[in-house]
Amino acid sequence: MKTAIIHAKPLLEGKALSEDAILIESGKIAALTCTDTLDPCAFEQVIDAQGAYVSPGWIELHTHGIAGYDFMDADSAGAAQAMHDYAHHGVTGVYPTTMSAPLPEIERALDSLQATRFTGGAAFLGVHLEGPYLNPVQCGAQPPGYLRDPADGSWRALTERYPCIARVDAAPELAGAVELVKALAPRGTVCGIAHTDAEPSAVFAAADAGYRIATHLYSGMSGVHRKNGFRIAGAAEACLLRDDLYCEAITDGIHLPAELLQLIYRVKGPDRMILVTDSMRGASLPEVGECMLGAKGTGTRAVLADGAAWLPDRSALAGSTATFDRLIRTATGVGIPLADAVKMGSQTPADAMNLQGKGRLAPGYDADLTIFDEHIQVLFTMVGGTIQYQQGDTQA
Repeated sequence: MKTAIIHAKPLLEGKALSEDAILIESGKIAALTCTDTLDPCAFEQVIDAQGAYVSPGWIELHTHGIAGYDFMDADSAGAAQAMHDYAHHGVTGVYPTTMSAPLPEIERALDSLQATRFTGGAAFLGVHLEGPYLNPVQCGAQPPGYLRDPADGSWRALTERYPCIARVDAAPELAGAVELVKALAPRGTVCGIAHTDAEPSAVFAAADAGYRIATHLYSGMSGVHRKNGFRIAGAAEACLLRDDLYCEAITDGIHLPAELLQLIYRVKGPDRMILVTDSMRGASLPEVGECMLGAKGTGTRAVLADGAAWLPDRSALAGSTATFDRLIRTATGVGIPLADAVKMGSQTPADAMNLQGKGRLAPGYDADLTIFDEHIQVLFTMVGGTIQYQQGDTQA
């Protein structure tokens, strides 16, 4: 099918483009041009953006669930429906994220995801294994009883059995964490520094060994602290110092205050800062009380309130309830330019994951597009040139 999106404001690589039309053919971007040069009769579908913004499709790099579903539920029908729910909020590709649990339960979730036939909605891009190779000192809402060292080698069987695993996180100070990345990175599996109490030397060694992403910077991560009376930098500062590390930021307006979002942006810039929801099943749901993070049998009890998920005693956050459009609104609300905000939700995560053919508005790239208005209300979500959401759909 030949499609033309006309009267648009394309955004790419931190800037607005002068062209106001995007031509799509066979699921790919064919050209960027000007509306007044086109003959509408030459296209089978014409979408009049009426001055709305068009960006490369938003990529959910770190998300546990949405609209009542958690990927640890190991329910293929629920996972398939979740992809439609993500598309409602402008997302064109998703890396479903697991969490710490007994290995058989993680395997059930992976079995389900690997076997699911996803039809419509956002595209399934691969699994993000967040646990269980995390430091109990910085476990956050991850159940500490299920954490383990990478030295046990369990990740080898998981990554060999489940080729859908695209990313594995670990705390770099744990035994076996460097061996993990040295084995996985050459295969193309991206590794992230996560839930860590590491000092800078361990972070730098991990980055040298091949770790590529800092998982939700500042969350579940040591910061500047005192040791024997002296101040020393923590993992967060070390991740900021490494120019080669991509840094996730939960940009829901609650996990990180405006000042820290501004700091990450100023230090890392739009080429290395990535917007993530780290959402749980409460995303897009009314705040109606308790909501489980992770599988309903072994996950973490949480309470939905005040725009986030909390541990029942309100002592700490237990996940985000943000949808991706909220991330863009939060980023621009703290002074990040819109074009940079959408880059950090599209091109930058695509680059971090070495995705080919995604994240840019350029000829030959997949026609994964998000069309939205000045209020960051999503009007259309297009995946591979096919509309997967249009404003007015009844889907939640």
